[in-house]
Amino acid sequence: MIKEVESASFADVSEVETFVKWLDGELSSLVDERSVLKHFQQWPEQKVDALREAACNYRDLKNLESEVSSYEDNPKEPLCQTLRKIQALQDRRACTKFRIFILKLLSNT
Repeated sequence: MIKEVESASFADVSEVETFVKWLDGELSSLVDERSVLKHFQQWPEQKVDALREAACNYRDLKNLESEVSSYEDNPKEPLCQTLRKIQALQDRRACTKFRIFILKLLSNT
């Protein structure tokens, strides 16, 4: 598995999500993943953590995209309530973008 992780490269972030699902499936049989893997000096822990974070961010963005694209205005709903829903979606979008920005900054240091 070490070689698969080390040699992993992806053209699309959706491939990262698929790879992480496979990897987590393989590692799920371990009772305590971290304590077992620490005995393998070559285990690329930072890369695995980065891949998991990328997959998580991708899922969050896809879920948000789905919510935004399926949003339908209800003319019978009070305007304040509609604006709160829109603002909540905007806040989630901004928070997700900020989290990704911070992760990029941290990965470049």
